[in-house]
Amino acid sequence: MIGIRGIAILFLVLGIAQFAADPSSAQLFGKKKDDSAVRITQLEEQIRQLTGQLEQLNFQLIQTQEMLNRMQEDNEFRFQQLEGTSGNGKRSEAPAKSEPGGVKNLAESVVPDAAGTGAMDWETDDKSVADLGAGADGPMDLSALANGESGAFQSNDPLRSDGTFGTGSDFAGLSITGDPRTDYDTAYSMAVSGEYIGAEEGFRAFLETYPDHNLVPNAQFWLGESLLAQQDYRGAADAFLKTYTEYPDNSKRPDSLLKLGVSLQGLGEQDAACATFSELLNKFPSAAPAVLSQAREERSQANCS
Repeated sequence: MIGIRGIAILFLVLGIAQFAADPSSAQLFGKKKDDSAVRITQLEEQIRQLTGQLEQLNFQLIQTQEMLNRMQEDNEFRFQQLEGTSGNGKRSEAPAKSEPGGVKNLAESVVPDAAGTGAMDWETDDKSVADLGAGADGPMDLSALANGESGAFQSNDPLRSDGTFGTGSDFAGLSITGDPRTDYDTAYSMAVSGEYIGAEEGFRAFLETYPDHNLVPNAQFWLGESLLAQQDYRGAADAFLKTYTEYPDNSKRPDSLLKLGVSLQGLGEQDAACATFSELLNKFPSAAPAVLSQAREERSQANCS
């Protein structure tokens, strides 16, 4: 009995050894392990591809948002240009005249940068805009205007106690409602329709009534637009300079510099205008294409060096 049991055990051991040595059996047990490794590798590759696609979609989304922002700025700028070509709402009185040398010191505040190009030093302090004269009848003092020290451009038609503002035909009897958005929209609508005198008074009323509202920078800018359309170059320069210097986070700073330069050209201050256009092109190279294009065109027309 012992011999038969030993022989049986021997045959069993030999069978197991032969099965283990059979390549097909090795493949049978190893295949699942290999398949798992392949699948993990494939999953990792798919994850990498999806991550790349997400990053690409995110980049495209950012580009689309930037393009929409630029389109909005361009459309707004073109709309402003259309306003400027309208002849409605001009003042009957003659535009203010600039005396010789009125803004000449502004060009002296331009210092060459490392590349040799001029750029106005507006960054350090509002006082870096040099003293340019004084008084409404004399040379224009832009530094005083930037710091609110000049009353030369205050409205001749102050806000009345009954809430009405102005005596001009374009704004006669229009009341301040007490709602900032409504009053801003009313003045803005007048600017859009070419009623620039009424728009001017409306924006002045808004600035006086709601000095802390978040629409104040825009109202200041559109006040300048209304004055520029009336060829009040002094008043426009005041408004655009304030928009630029007093509201550093406002998106209209490049537009304000452009219109400040145009206003200075209207005053016959070519050097100061050229310095302003250079400041715009050097400091805001990513501004709306239409703004940069007009700045270059204005520089060319003014024969800026």
